Amino acid sequence: MCPLEDCCLKNFIETYTKAIKIQSMDFSDILNEFKSAAVGPKEESENDRDEDLRKISEVWIKEKSVPELLPYENKLMDRLLERMRKQIEFIEINSIELQQDEREIKLLLVIVENELDRVQFLIRSYIRTRLLKIDKFSIFIRSDKEELAKLSPNETAYMEKHLQLLMDLYNSQFLGRLPENLQALDEVAGGISMVEKPDYGRPIFIKCNRDRQVVIDDEAVDLSRNGIYVLRYSAVSDLVKAGEVMVL
Repeated sequence: MCPLEDCCLKNFIETYTKAIKIQSMDFSDILNEFKSAAVGPKEESENDRDEDLRKISEVWIKEKSVPELLPYENKLMDRLLERMRKQIEFIEINSIELQQDEREIKLLLVIVENELDRVQFLIRSYIRTRLLKIDKFSIFIRSDKEELAKLSPNETAYMEKHLQLLMDLYNSQFLGRLPENLQALDEVAGGISMVEKPDYGRPIFIKCNRDRQVVIDDEAVDLSRNGIYVLRYSAVSDLVKAGEVMVL
């Protein structure tokens, strides 16, 4: 066998062996291999990372499902954003090295990048959902201290700027032409308020963590453990905020 044929055969055997190895590994095996081989930040345990991913998923679903604005998850978001920043830097460094030296972690980096994309989607959707609620209920939120306390500093600045732009637009288009006593946007006349508030009577899906009772229209209703129910948000809002029921 000539040297060229011998070299090609060795390359084929090496490639085939790697392919068999990859096919025999499941997704968790690949990620575990990456984590053991990666030279990245080690300050946090894997359990902490998994717990934060579980929490952001629950927070995202809860924020999208309930009608009111929930408190901003400041500590959770800070941890996720800082971790993402470190992981992105780690991927960029290893991607540069791969251009100079082909290593076996190329597939592993792609998997981690996909995982980052999923987390980024959750965070973006969570923030967009909150901003939509802030746009819709800005006057109501601004007039209530408890609602204001639910906002992050950036959300508060966004709400104030958005509301100011909205007021300038309304005044220039039509409010400025009306009598002064008709220019308020928070007027309450004839028992009808101009301020839009969350619809607490909107139904939501919940799953009970344990047997309990809720009161609906002055009537006690039994909820069983692991049962799935559709109830008005007003009946279970305290349980949702306390994390005692799971929003679906």
